[in-house]
Amino acid sequence: MQIFSKNNFITIQVLFMALCLHTVVVQAVDINQQRLQFQLALQAMQNGDNEAFEQLHSNLQSYPLYYYIHYKSLQPRVKLASFSEIERFLSYGGNTAYGNEIRQVWLEMLAKQGDWSNYLRIYAPQKSVSLQCYHAQAQLVTGQKTPTLWEDLKKLWLVGKPQAPSCQEAFGYMASHRVLTEDLIWQRIQLAMQEGQIELASSIANYLPEQQAGWVSVWIAVHKNPQEMLSAFNQPNDKIAADIIVHGIKRIAANDVDAANQYWHFLQNRYTFTETQRGNALREIALAAIKQNQPRAIELAAAVPKIAFTKEFNEKRFDFAFERQNWRALAQFFNNVDEADLKENMRWWYWYGRALQEIGQAGQSEKVLMKLANERDYYGFLAADQLGISYNLQNSPITFTEAEKQEVLAGSIGKAHEFSMLGMMDEAKKEWDYGIGIFTPHQQAIAAVLAMQWGWYDKAILTAGKAGFYDDLRVRFPLVYLDHLKQKAQTQNVDLGWVYGVIRQESIFKREARSKAGAMGLMQLMPSTASYLARKMGLDINSRSEVYDIDMNTSLGTAYLREMLDTFDGNYMLATAAYNAGPGRAKRWAEERECLPADLWVELIPFAETRTYVKRVLFYSAVFESLLGQPSTSLKVELGATENCPGAETDQYAEQNEATGFTAEVE
Repeated sequence: MQIFSKNNFITIQVLFMALCLHTVVVQAVDINQQRLQFQLALQAMQNGDNEAFEQLHSNLQSYPLYYYIHYKSLQPRVKLASFSEIERFLSYGGNTAYGNEIRQVWLEMLAKQGDWSNYLRIYAPQKSVSLQCYHAQAQLVTGQKTPTLWEDLKKLWLVGKPQAPSCQEAFGYMASHRVLTEDLIWQRIQLAMQEGQIELASSIANYLPEQQAGWVSVWIAVHKNPQEMLSAFNQPNDKIAADIIVHGIKRIAANDVDAANQYWHFLQNRYTFTETQRGNALREIALAAIKQNQPRAIELAAAVPKIAFTKEFNEKRFDFAFERQNWRALAQFFNNVDEADLKENMRWWYWYGRALQEIGQAGQSEKVLMKLANERDYYGFLAADQLGISYNLQNSPITFTEAEKQEVLAGSIGKAHEFSMLGMMDEAKKEWDYGIGIFTPHQQAIAAVLAMQWGWYDKAILTAGKAGFYDDLRVRFPLVYLDHLKQKAQTQNVDLGWVYGVIRQESIFKREARSKAGAMGLMQLMPSTASYLARKMGLDINSRSEVYDIDMNTSLGTAYLREMLDTFDGNYMLATAAYNAGPGRAKRWAEERECLPADLWVELIPFAETRTYVKRVLFYSAVFESLLGQPSTSLKVELGATENCPGAETDQYAEQNEATGFTAEVE
């Protein structure tokens, strides 16, 4: 930060003298004085004016960024500083992003020196796996073990990829003290093999007794040549042998489902498998069949026992049935999932209700959808639309005491705000991110409210979500720029709630937002689109930076929304898809799947980004409409009537349903 030229010491000294004189008169240094002193102190340090620096910084001990001055002084010579100086600095600056940066450098140094006592003295929880493992080693060497040491080490151990070299000492200690059991060793070998980490699995085998280590070589051989190895598999009937066979079945199924089935039927009669192992084999065969679009995929998926269900498996089989509108299969799939798991995934819960509706079980469908309609969510709103009832917004403001607020401000969040007041936005972002990372959820929620008050709308929204506080609508759906956006929406005759919904998804109200693709501003306009719209509207854009201007950005953005709406005959759902993926793609998708129910059409948008985008924008739009006091409307999930469309379930899939004998059993 260059405030004055390097040789302009006189300016610094004159300002400092004036500042001292003012301090004598006022008897107290206010925040504006401190900010000026802080800037002058940094400049004096940069210019090498130690006398001015010492005079300036000595009066800043109560200033929130006092620690940063010392960081700037310490950082260039951090490895040459004494431990006592580092410890002293960390005593008041350690709980900050820049303080932790100094801490990390010293933790690395102390670990290399084997100074474990001092390592423990200055250690604070770290994201770095390497530093975590050094922390464990420090505890083991010094005998100062925390109650969570062994659980912490198990978490570091149970990963399917190589860990930092610093972990090996701690892992070796676990093995020598029999904390590293054979069960833990085999768990990690299995994780490594699932990730294809053959070298890691081979190295982990060194922790096993010699008579057990040979199994890893067999496992690796099956991984490399599954059909060849399983065709002549003659290992003893052991649990490890069963794990290896299941792994081989998965590898074969990835390329040939029929061959995997044949090997499975042959080997399951020769070896003993647990219920979990059997389920895992059937799941991998079914998953491969789904990915390969096999005709028997639904039948194979239906045969997988509940014990082997995973999130990926449920998503894949549900999506497979969606595309075929096989509602009976969907109802059966959902019927085998625990209700608690269904309720945690509103997408699944909604489609369970819709599947029951499609197969004629209207009463049961209504019960399922009624529970979901209480949720403020895209699927909750869809359920309410199906039932013809109003949305439940569930607005519940975040509450906290003044003491809790001051505690949050005393940390990195308050320092981030002070940096922003000085225009030091990179430093502000660094401190904000650090503070949020170490806060409790309640503290994060308080920070979200503060960010909203400061006009940091993007940080407020994201932080409230990170904290799990979704019900404070003033934070998550702020009606900012209201008069301005209202005028733009009226000019283009588009729904104001929709404009808000688009901005909420595109930029989270961050005026200077810029995407990796180059989209700019509140409404994330590409330069080419902005130029095209400006020419069409008779507006002058002299530089790309002008596109960030709120007036220009929203004038162009709402005009483009109007154009998309006109292109799709007033269909907000298709216009939303077009705004994200382009009108050409949206037209093609509409034509290719014009006979799908609209809610299913959204679910099957080929681009995952656009699929999520449409759901969020339409949901956000409905929330904003309610907050704006507009009449309650549907989510605008509609395709419009199309002639000559068959029924939702074709004869082909009706026959398939009959063949599988699926029925929905609902209590």
